[in-house]
Amino acid sequence: MVTFAQVRGQKRVVEILQRAIAQDRVPHAYLFCGPAGSGKMTVAMALATAIQCTAAPGQGCGQCDACTRIAAGLHPDVQVLERQGAAQIIPIETIRTQVIPQLGKAPHEGAARIFLIEEAAALAGASANALLKTLEEPPRRTQFILCTTAPDQLLPTIRSRCQRVTFAALGADLRAALHGGEEAAERVSSLAEALHGAATSADLDRLYHTAGDAAGERAEVEAVLDRLAQTLHQEAREAAMAADLDTAAQSSRRAGVVMRTRQALMQNAHSQLALEAMLYELRAVLA
Repeated sequence: MVTFAQVRGQKRVVEILQRAIAQDRVPHAYLFCGPAGSGKMTVAMALATAIQCTAAPGQGCGQCDACTRIAAGLHPDVQVLERQGAAQIIPIETIRTQVIPQLGKAPHEGAARIFLIEEAAALAGASANALLKTLEEPPRRTQFILCTTAPDQLLPTIRSRCQRVTFAALGADLRAALHGGEEAAERVSSLAEALHGAATSADLDRLYHTAGDAAGERAEVEAVLDRLAQTLHQEAREAAMAADLDTAAQSSRRAGVVMRTRQALMQNAHSQLALEAMLYELRAVLA
């Protein structure tokens, strides 16, 4: 169950949204832009909760019937449009069956009808055009919240009809804590340190073992790689400040290896194999 009070790491974004609600100036469409893991969909759900909450309007109480049904995905006036199929797109049928038939009707019980799109870049051509027609002539008491990591992939006309809100990247530790508490954050730090050590070790068994330990849930692996990249960037900065330009360049190249591995994981690479390849490449940079 998500309310504004529970959102961490996006204080500026929350303040913008709360101010819009307080001034009764919530636009008909928001475009939440930011890197993966920055909490766009979490904030979108918190915004929907704040709009629909009956006990604490504008904030969300997390306890009333409206809040609990939003959290359970059962509120009739809050719909999430999800990607489907192997292509992971939002097909035109979704817009035709879940959105268009609702537009001429008043909300069932909430303050507005709210449609949330987890990745707007997944809108297929026909779907994007169908949504555009709605954004051009928005019905009363209807809000769209589009989230995306790739705003440049959206139709310019869709971008121009949404109020854009930019999310900052969250640190690996904070992202892990948001998803699994302090214990998960500690695990991220531990795994990142282990990968860093394995990359400088001559022990191949240690390399394989460490890669296997780190190859867990995708979100955790991404957080581990983010933390490792941050460590390497910090090493590069410190070396540069000490005028050790060779070490600075080496650390910077290693950070690039880590981020390329992260990108491969986002494209569904096998996590353990990707981590093993990354460790070999990191060792090669040191050679």
